[in-house]
Amino acid sequence: MSIRNFHIVFVLVSSMLMLFISGWSLYNWDYYADNTYLTYLTFSVLSLILLLLYGMKFLNKTTEL
Repeated sequence: MSIRNFHIVFVLVSSMLMLFISGWSLYNWDYYADNTYLTYLTFSVLSLILLLLYGMKFLNKTTEL
């Protein structure tokens, strides 16, 4: 497995983890009504967006090589 393929897989797995954490924190916020879970949800959604943007930038940069 090349470094490029490993990088793509790592970004995808990290994105799936952020999706899981978003769902988990939304469920727990609804159940416990604790604002800490809203903070977790916010950070996980922001991290997901940044990971996806980074992944697209990485793919565009590596296809030119």
